[in-house]
Amino acid sequence: MDVHAGGHAHKEDIKLMLSLFKPKYYVPIEGNHFLLRENAEVAYSVGWEENKVFVPDNGQVMEFTRSTRQGELGEGRLTEERLPTDYVFVDGLGVGDVSQVVLRDRQALAEDGMVVVIVQIARKTGKLVASPDIVSRGFIFMKENRELIEKTRDQVKKMVVEHKSQKGVTDIDHIKNTIRNDVGSFLFQKTERRPMILPVVIEV
Repeated sequence: MDVHAGGHAHKEDIKLMLSLFKPKYYVPIEGNHFLLRENAEVAYSVGWEENKVFVPDNGQVMEFTRSTRQGELGEGRLTEERLPTDYVFVDGLGVGDVSQVVLRDRQALAEDGMVVVIVQIARKTGKLVASPDIVSRGFIFMKENRELIEKTRDQVKKMVVEHKSQKGVTDIDHIKNTIRNDVGSFLFQKTERRPMILPVVIEV
């Protein structure tokens, strides 16, 4: 069953633990910062001094000296030194190898989906060989939006023709960038959504 049993102690449990173990220092861990402070308040309520209870921020360094007596902890203090504690993302077998760019792309795909525009042009003339293909994933259901797909296809045809008349030569990168910008603007005008546009230009 999908049931979660909390393992966090109640106030009276914390008091009992402190009275049984009698630690020299008390450091609440795991939880939002305000919950850690509430935990520390329990220690204060049973007589603990504030300099014996540490509530550090993430990455804040605690420092302890060696004791002259075996088995005893020396003096401790909460320093102002901080170590880097950024989030580490685990993705499949990779740990920490997901960049901000990848995360941004995933967020964009999750919000507005993607549209793939596939264009075939003749290598020598730069003319369209066939009607552009439009593929949508997570943006619109293509069977129910045929009119929008056809208008998008017409926009791509017009753009490729204008590119050829202006440039005189085939510039694949320029065609891709123009498709990305023009189709993106057109779809935003029609839907007020910004899907990721992936242009694929094939020379034949």
